[in-house]
Amino acid sequence: MPYYHLRRVDSTLSPVCGLAMLNPGWTHIRRCLETESVLLIGKKGHALIEDNGLPFEISEGKMLLLPAGHIHRGLERAEKPLSYWWFHFYQGVHLDDEMRIFLPKKLCDKELDLIFSSADSRLDMLKNGIILPQSMEIERFDMVGNLCGEALGLFASGGDSPLAYNNAVERILLELGRQFVEKTLASQSEGKSNPLVKKILESLEDELSNPNASVKFLADQLGLNADYLGRAFKESMNVPLGQYISRRRVELACSRLCENNDTIEEVARDCGFGSRRQFFEVFRQFTGKTPASYRADSAYVGINAL
Repeated sequence: MPYYHLRRVDSTLSPVCGLAMLNPGWTHIRRCLETESVLLIGKKGHALIEDNGLPFEISEGKMLLLPAGHIHRGLERAEKPLSYWWFHFYQGVHLDDEMRIFLPKKLCDKELDLIFSSADSRLDMLKNGIILPQSMEIERFDMVGNLCGEALGLFASGGDSPLAYNNAVERILLELGRQFVEKTLASQSEGKSNPLVKKILESLEDELSNPNASVKFLADQLGLNADYLGRAFKESMNVPLGQYISRRRVELACSRLCENNDTIEEVARDCGFGSRRQFFEVFRQFTGKTPASYRADSAYVGINAL
């Protein structure tokens, strides 16, 4: 599932919106909006929409984000009456008499894992933005539906309340972002309460500095089949165990880089990396920086966390 970071949600602008009420036989046209994203909130019925080659369902109680710059189109004709709220929107700020538009930034699974790995990471990323999956079941659908109705009412009132209307669209995005964070944190908490996962996490923390620590190593320690261990961990934590091990080592390395003056080689060794090259490759993969640049940047801004 693709995820997107919407920056500067406090600067949300929505040029148009509506409530689509469609008859059987309807299908979405093929198009691409360069600067405007589209938010769909299913109200009744069912349809399939393709976005950049990926199929998604729009149905009652479900959200679908069609990011700016993507080609989207209908995949099939509606068999029954269909209705959904829709909002075109973008985040834009005037700088030197020009409009700067913040397009949705796609996040890979590893970036998302890092963001949710600590409260500091999450708060830094969500300081003035939100994260949304491209599609999501809405937990509090009545609340979101009421917000959609309020936004449409303000839009229909015309030019007297553009600020209020844009704020209403902003509240819809914020509510969806809040629901996604709550759902993700609840899933993580549930996974860590699994007795087997708890044993895996405890064993890993004891062996994190051991370069031999791997899925097979942990499985041997617990007397279990490595494939079974890996499947059980991923089902509960929604992340492959090997990827989780690498992430924890990078988190430990980030802490060591900020807290002491050990050499890069010493940090790599103490955090379980088999070589300097492996350390650089994995560290850059998760943080987008080299260990040296991360240490320099952290020292400059005075932070000690990812």
